[in-house]
Amino acid sequence: MKIYFLLIIFLLSGAPLWAQETEPTQTTTVEATQDEKSEDDHSHGHSHQSRPDGHAPIGVMGDHMHKKGEWMFSYRYRMMEMDGSLNGSSSVSDQAVLAAYPVAPTAMKMNGHMFGVMYAPTDDVTMTLMLPVMDKSMDHVNRMGKTFTNAISAGLGDVRVGALVKLWENDNHHLHFNAGISLPTGSTNVRTTTPAGPNHLLAYPMQLGSGTFDLMPGMTYTGFSDDWSWGAQAMGTIRMGKNDYDYAFGNVGELSVWGARKWNDHVSSSLRLYGSTWGDVRGRDYRLPAANFMAPPLDPTLRAGSRLDLLVGLNGNIGNGHRIGIEGGVPIAQSLDAYQLKTVWTLTAGYQYSF
Repeated sequence: MKIYFLLIIFLLSGAPLWAQETEPTQTTTVEATQDEKSEDDHSHGHSHQSRPDGHAPIGVMGDHMHKKGEWMFSYRYRMMEMDGSLNGSSSVSDQAVLAAYPVAPTAMKMNGHMFGVMYAPTDDVTMTLMLPVMDKSMDHVNRMGKTFTNAISAGLGDVRVGALVKLWENDNHHLHFNAGISLPTGSTNVRTTTPAGPNHLLAYPMQLGSGTFDLMPGMTYTGFSDDWSWGAQAMGTIRMGKNDYDYAFGNVGELSVWGARKWNDHVSSSLRLYGSTWGDVRGRDYRLPAANFMAPPLDPTLRAGSRLDLLVGLNGNIGNGHRIGIEGGVPIAQSLDAYQLKTVWTLTAGYQYSF
């Protein structure tokens, strides 16, 4: 969490929340000046919305606010592929995993659909709602050389609700607080037929939800110049207690820093660094064995890790409130508790419409 506080201090140091406009010099123009100032305040942070880089890269959510009465609907499609295992930051073979476990995961694919709604009841607050739908598959091999795949079809994940609260802004800089909560709407009882038998409970990574209410606080800063924009976002996920099966996923910390170049009125490109860290499962699912795990994903003490991704994106402003974006990247560093599947690449594409 120290990195979050350092980021916030850095952002606030150049733009203190208590900064005020200069008082008018003539009392006869006080009322008019205040009216003009009020109009300017309401337009701050929104004058850049029409730029192709007026929003962050499409892989960043909760990055911008809206004017009073404005709505935005969005859709994102995200893909992630994992292949091979890591022990810390070192690659390990399937044979090394099988020396410790009867079954080794070899690859995993995740596809996610994120439907979003934003509405601004005031210029200072924007409400958010995110509905994720996802499908997952994980490939395995056992000591006999037999391969098999566990797959789940599209299912609802944990719904997120929240608010973006403006803290400070001027013509070219904006800072807001991300206040969110994740609701336990995703299933934690996903089962399928496996070599171990029918109706088999799948491991922690294959479940659709956390089963817990999760706080999601954060802070987002954005800045603009004539042809460039930049931003940073720090987010956390804090699990509130354990779920009905006596466990909770680990807490999560995320930090994104990006820069973008506006090439014309319709197209911009971006470069982003995204770092994440997450903890082990707390407790364990009492429906699973307490020891002698068949495969690493069933072990709650081997779920922690951290990763740093480098991502490249394109944003397009089609006009009349329509936007499209795409962003893809690869990890440039990752360290995982043994033995976990390593991420190979991620890709997010999306569409946004505001009115």
